[in-house]
Parts: sequence; C-alpha cells; structure tokens
Amino acid sequence: MHNNEFTKVQLVTIVVAILNGDVTYVDREEVAIKVNDIAPGRFNWRKYPERIDLDAVSIALRSAKKSQNGGLIVGNNTKGWMLSPAGLMWIKSIDLKPIHEQLSVNVKAISISANQEVEHKRLCNTRAYKLFISEESEAIVLQDFYEFARVNEYFQTKARQRRYAIIANTVIDDYTLSKLWDFLQAKFPQEIR
Repeated sequence: MHNNEFTKVQLVTIVVAILNGDVTYVDREEVAIKVNDIAPGRFNWRKYPERIDLDAVSIALRSAKKSQNGGLIVGNNTKGWMLSPAGLMWIKSIDLKPIHEQLSVNVKAISISANQEVEHKRLCNTRAYKLFISEESEAIVLQDFYEFARVNEYFQTKARQRRYAIIANTVIDDYTLSKLWDFLQAKFPQEIR
C-alpha cells in the first residue's frame, strides 16, 4: 500500500507504532514531525504549506482513538498516544516496508515484535502465570499481580496505565495470558484505576 492510500487516521497510527507506541506514550508533536516525513503535505496548512498543522494531527489522533475508526490508539494530547491492542493487531497486519524505505536510515526500525517477545517471555516467567496454568489461581496474591504488571503501590496512575497498556498489547495473541490478565484485573480491581 502506498502512503497516499492510507487515511490520516491510519497514518498517525503507523507513526505511533514507528515511534515505539507499543511500549510507551508518544507526544503529538513527535507524531506531527514523523507523519510529515512519511506523508509530506497531508497535515500541512493550506495557506502556509511548509508548516505542519498540529490541529490536523490532533484531530487524526483523536479520530484514531474512536471505536468507529477501530480504536487503534489510546491516550490524549497531554499524556501522549499509544497503540491499543486493536491498533497493534492492525499494524501487524500491514506491510510497513515501503514506509521504512522512505524514512532516513537514522530512524530506529519498528521493533514491535521484538518488544512483544521480551514482554511475553517475562509474563510467562511470573509466579502468577505459573499458578494460573497449574490451576492454582486462588493462590495468586497482590504481590503476584505487582510482579506480573511490573507496578507497585507507589506507581502513579499514568505509569500504571502505561504498564497496563503494554500488557494488554502483549497478551492479545496468547489465549492463556489474555485469560490470566482478565482474571488479575477482576481479582484486583482496586489496582486498575
């Protein structure tokens, strides 16, 4: 698919992915600069075409968050933007090679699968996972939740939400991990703020 064939919603989602939005929140200004590299002119002012229209980027980001557009990203302009599980699945389904070829060699290549592999392995090595697959889920305690989610009682809401988004993105392709994450959220609802 050529860059001109992507919608603005799809373009900002691709940029969030390229900027490691599968594991961290990405600032809208970073998105604006990178989307202009990928699709020059698509997000620029009409009167001053050399300038990126930050409002147009913000509108596309908010639209990418809407369920009618696939709910591809989560976040806002204050805390930043990150891929949702649906966005991660969509990114994995498209060919990003033409975009990578267009970007300069200094740009870090998208490493979604590598990020996911590392996190997947970590989750499968937690005590919560071992108890869950041994059908001993009643023995899972709050400390196991903390280890699984890589949070503790001192984590602020934004940091927790980031960790939970990373977990949600990691477990989407693994039935057992997905069920465990659902179980942990139900068992420790006070931790899911």
